[in-house]
Amino acid sequence: MNWNDLELFLAIAEAGTLAGAARTLRVNHSTVFRRLNALEADLDTRLFERQPEGYALTPAGEKMLAPARQAQAAVQSIELDIAGQDLQAEGAVRLTAAPNIARTLVPPAVRALRDSHPGIRLEILVGDNDYDLGRRQADIALRATVRPPEQLVGRRLADLAWWVCRPAMLGDDPPAGLQDLTGRPVIGADSTLMRLNAFQWLEDHHATDIVARANDLTTMGALARAGVGYALLPADQVEPGLDRLFTIPGIEGQLWLLTHPDLRRVRRIDAVWNALVETTHRGLG
Repeated sequence: MNWNDLELFLAIAEAGTLAGAARTLRVNHSTVFRRLNALEADLDTRLFERQPEGYALTPAGEKMLAPARQAQAAVQSIELDIAGQDLQAEGAVRLTAAPNIARTLVPPAVRALRDSHPGIRLEILVGDNDYDLGRRQADIALRATVRPPEQLVGRRLADLAWWVCRPAMLGDDPPAGLQDLTGRPVIGADSTLMRLNAFQWLEDHHATDIVARANDLTTMGALARAGVGYALLPADQVEPGLDRLFTIPGIEGQLWLLTHPDLRRVRRIDAVWNALVETTHRGLG
């Protein structure tokens, strides 16, 4: 058994539910469920009784509670004694985000941090490629995905509808819905964006209608404004000069804030995390 197992056990014991433990640990509900089953299988005993109102400790779980809390106190003591530099809200933090997110949602957070934590220096890595947080290529990611990596801890900040867009004030009759989009020019994505469900859908249903491709949402919007074709864009990307026509049923993106588990208690990471949560909610609210 390792510390992550004890941390999971304590989170469930204190919250009484898997959902509460997931919020504490900043992971998915399914991850907590899977890890608890694996822990109980390793120990060959049940630690919790599954009840309609939540999870209650079994006698074995009760016996494990006090030693687990002692271990938690020991770990926290080590963090205070050895990792004191991480308790200071200062230093460099590397944030990665796609170009549209970096341009619209990140600047308000940077401005807020300059007022609240002037000792933090944010380094912004912009690109549609996913920097590897596991290898510490970045500390925090603002990432549009519906499948955040399970090895990271995260928080879903928003659901983002995808819109079919065209130039504003265009004279011809716009398509009334998906049935009218066939045969009209559309702008597709290259392979780097095929991880997004919206572009997988576009490829499956309108591959023969694609007249241009781009690996950047901002460029897709610019192509649409120039009249090249219809663009499929997330709600946060639709700018002046474009009209939203209709959404794609069943296609919804998610915006996640992610970091590595080893960094979640570092003060400067927490400060940036909280600033991004607050300003993103205002920006997308």
